[in-house]
Amino acid sequence: MQTLPQPRFTNLARAAGACLAIATATVGLAACDSGAPVPPGGGAKNATLVVPTSQAPWNPAYAKVVQEYQKETGNKVELRNFPNPDVKTQQVNDIQSQKHTFDVFQINEQDLAQFNVNEWVQPFNDVDPGYKPDEQIYSYSNVAKWEASKKVFDASGKITNLPLLGNVDLFVYRKDIYEKLSLNVPETWDEVISNGKKIAEAQAAKYGGVFRTQGVPGTYSATFEFQPLLNSAGGSWFKEQGTDWTPTANTSSGVQAATWLRELAQLGPSATTTMGQAQVIAEMQNGNAAQSYLVAAAAAQLENPANSSVAGKIGYAPLPQTPSGEASSATGLWSLAIPAGLPKERAKAALDFITWMTSEKAQTLFAKEGGIPVRRDSYEPSDVSGAQQEALKAMKETAENLPETPTSLRYGFSTDMLNASEPALQNIAAGNTPPKEGMDQIQAALQGIISKASLPTR
Repeated sequence: MQTLPQPRFTNLARAAGACLAIATATVGLAACDSGAPVPPGGGAKNATLVVPTSQAPWNPAYAKVVQEYQKETGNKVELRNFPNPDVKTQQVNDIQSQKHTFDVFQINEQDLAQFNVNEWVQPFNDVDPGYKPDEQIYSYSNVAKWEASKKVFDASGKITNLPLLGNVDLFVYRKDIYEKLSLNVPETWDEVISNGKKIAEAQAAKYGGVFRTQGVPGTYSATFEFQPLLNSAGGSWFKEQGTDWTPTANTSSGVQAATWLRELAQLGPSATTTMGQAQVIAEMQNGNAAQSYLVAAAAAQLENPANSSVAGKIGYAPLPQTPSGEASSATGLWSLAIPAGLPKERAKAALDFITWMTSEKAQTLFAKEGGIPVRRDSYEPSDVSGAQQEALKAMKETAENLPETPTSLRYGFSTDMLNASEPALQNIAAGNTPPKEGMDQIQAALQGIISKASLPTR
């Protein structure tokens, strides 16, 4: 009997639990003090680069790409794995001590503004005056371009990073249940809620939907999943980022988004304060939930038959759009940057590494192995079909339709904001605070933050 090849999502998910071991075993560890200096001239040769990374399900795919980089260039890479929050801590300690342990920084999107405000990373053109970005790399609302005068990411800014992982939120749903009940893939949040109620009434699943409603102060959790609702309602946190930082959380659009949050939460478990990302994924995996929206990286876990009873039964689609027809998804990117103050030749080697990792060859391999590519020409790798192909299609459509204005938090004061928004949104979802009252609380907190930061308002 012929043995069929395992889906790439399955391979990725099975490897996720051992990503630390895989990453360190496959990239060939080098000396543990710092990256070795690069011989002058022509680009990195026989270099050793020390690169931090998060312990994430996509690490095995990343390690495969790093292997290929080593094979092609002759350089060595030491990937140092840390839990997600510790990646930032390690890098901040490194830049503040100026030990230069790391040759490349890997930065979570929500922390990019802080690294730029504090000048912890250096513009690519300071390393190579002739550097030009590859136009095939998605803009992700200008995530690579920092405009220091306005403290925002803008098309007029300098390139200070490039996205490595193009994580976006996707709508996920049980195709078998949708087919059984003749439901259409929703194009609005009202339709998501309506479909959930129909599923519950038909008892087609334990829950009409499960959603991330657990607030974690200082962390982009409930606020991350609230962001697409706010975007779809036509709302925003501020009047005009960069020029008028007047908070607008409690406008009619903000209240509408908060109302949707409460209605979505009512489709799932009553213990809404316990529904973090892992719990939502688990409820989808065990077949209890009929629909949700999750970061694209979660597809690996949903499609792993060893841990998911619904593998092969999940559909993927873009989220409901903004009023102007653009993608509403929050982005959850990881970017690569060059540490400020890094010796010149090491900085050149770092830029070479970043350029290679975001090339068509690297990103196509990344997609094939289960990663989320950042290039428009890397979304149709060979040997990809089924669920992975459907998920990649939804990811690509989302990435191509993101607006110029960022759909996620990219502020130097994000942590202060999240200390206020996380508990408020958790209480709205739980029904402990009415939507208008909760958004008023966030509005008041934002006004204090903007005043403290002395940002301009009109």
